[in-house]
Amino acid sequence: MEIGRSGLLKWLVVQTFFCMNLVCVVGYAIAAGGLSSKLGLNEAQIGLAGGVYFFAYSISQFFLGILLIRVPMRLLMVASAWIAASGAWVMAFADSFPQLLLARCLFGIGFGSAFVGVVEVVSMVYSRRFPLMLNISQSCANGVGALTGVFAFLPWISNPSRLFGLSTVVLLSLSLLMLLLLSPQPQGPASPRQMVPSWVDIGRSLVLCTRSPRFWVGTLYFVGLFSCFLALEDLWNIRFQIDLFDATSGRAASMNSMLVSGLTLGGVISGLWATRSGLTTPSRVFSALALLTMVLLFSVSLSISLAFLAMFVLGFGLGAAPLGLSFVRQELPEKAVAVASPLLLTFVFVGGGLLMSLVGEDLSEVSRLTFLNYQQSMSFFIVPVAIAAVLSLLIRSPAREISSGE
Repeated sequence: MEIGRSGLLKWLVVQTFFCMNLVCVVGYAIAAGGLSSKLGLNEAQIGLAGGVYFFAYSISQFFLGILLIRVPMRLLMVASAWIAASGAWVMAFADSFPQLLLARCLFGIGFGSAFVGVVEVVSMVYSRRFPLMLNISQSCANGVGALTGVFAFLPWISNPSRLFGLSTVVLLSLSLLMLLLLSPQPQGPASPRQMVPSWVDIGRSLVLCTRSPRFWVGTLYFVGLFSCFLALEDLWNIRFQIDLFDATSGRAASMNSMLVSGLTLGGVISGLWATRSGLTTPSRVFSALALLTMVLLFSVSLSISLAFLAMFVLGFGLGAAPLGLSFVRQELPEKAVAVASPLLLTFVFVGGGLLMSLVGEDLSEVSRLTFLNYQQSMSFFIVPVAIAAVLSLLIRSPAREISSGE
């Protein structure tokens, strides 16, 4: 386990790259309306642009995560930052639909290494506090994304050319910092990480993961909670809040931030709890809290003030999702851990995409949303959260001290 300033700087630079992913994702959501008018796009084209990013991100996350096993992290992360910067530059000056698609594809490919890179650095630098630091990393990125939305009124955020032009500069700067800071690990006692596995070994590890019941417990727990968060952002949007609560656009935007705020705080607290007492209790308490809140939202038409509170509590419960990855890394053999992370995260984002598509299809013909429409769509979210809550009963902490780096 690396400690000290060197390890902290490695985490900070990769974490900042992960946060820039959320800045660009939220920035595109903010700019989508303006881009639609500027480029003369219809709803199908806007949806396709979103789908291109999601598909590219899901696929690249898996393959780049696997490549991290064989390719030096510094080389892979620097190349990823350059690709993401290229996407930001194209987005800043996009004046046609093909250019928009190219930018979104480059974003998806470039940022594919962001989360798996954070997982890798946390496992190297903070192996004995892996649950806490992984949840903090996820929470920080979500918090930055939320702040980007809160300050959307600022000219350098609301103007796509300014936002993505600045993002290009930041990403290129990060590539230089990663080149300098992500130096190879110092030589020490032999470890599985220093012994580069063959492609045959990697294939065997993938098979080992898919055959492990514990892998599927942790994966479906993560998928059930976090994919619900990803997709719920698509349902519980500003349009819905204005239609159902007669909220102003400003109040609707504030309500939209409550889910992310809850997720951010819940991630930190659940990670701290898991680090101190193990994964068992926090994984069960937080998933049960999320399920109960989902049932409340499904059953009762809340006032706007109670809806604010309920969305925060729901996000708080969903914030424990990364504990699923901590459980997988805790339970699988060391040789399978490196491939388990990108495989699990790929399932998470594919699950989120499926939920998004189900909700989008369900609401596609609705001109004005009502509570009945909301209840029908909300049923898609309760099932994965219920599955996560049930599977939490199978998440147990070993008698030994939790450490994903041992």
